[in-house]
Amino acid sequence: MARGTRRIDHVNLLAADVGANRRFLEDSLGFRLREQIVHSGREMGAWLSVTPLVHDIAYMRDGSGADGRFHHVAFWMDDYSDLLRAADILREAGTRIEAGPAKHAITNGLFLYLYEPGGNRLELFTGGYLIFAPDWRPVTWTEEDRDLRVWWGGELPESFFTYGTPVVEPVKADLR
Repeated sequence: MARGTRRIDHVNLLAADVGANRRFLEDSLGFRLREQIVHSGREMGAWLSVTPLVHDIAYMRDGSGADGRFHHVAFWMDDYSDLLRAADILREAGTRIEAGPAKHAITNGLFLYLYEPGGNRLELFTGGYLIFAPDWRPVTWTEEDRDLRVWWGGELPESFFTYGTPVVEPVKADLR
């Protein structure tokens, strides 16, 4: 039996300076870095949590060059069959699906990205992993790992790296 979403799983925000935002969460709010993307010494993404979840919040470098925008909020689904059923229902309803169903390499999460009528990106999410080890070392992805952004199920479109709300005119070239 297909079920709906169960809870908010995480939020993903866009930032001009991922490292500054990561350090703020770690130093001021007790978050722990779980995974990150580093290209040529520059932090391009950070996945952090205060719970055993692989991430409660993530920051990604804003490909538009702007700062402080919303990328997506993710809703937890119990399992992959629920996510697949949701994809069918959403497609039949005419919902704009951006990417998925597929599997992220980062977080090992299964995903479906879609847009709500106001233009905000939503994610349906399941899978991933839990972290209980007190000595957890963050996973670092580099430019050599670019082909692993999606483990399987297709590629993420350019809009995934540049679109956020509020919508802005690009300030700089995409620096993925």
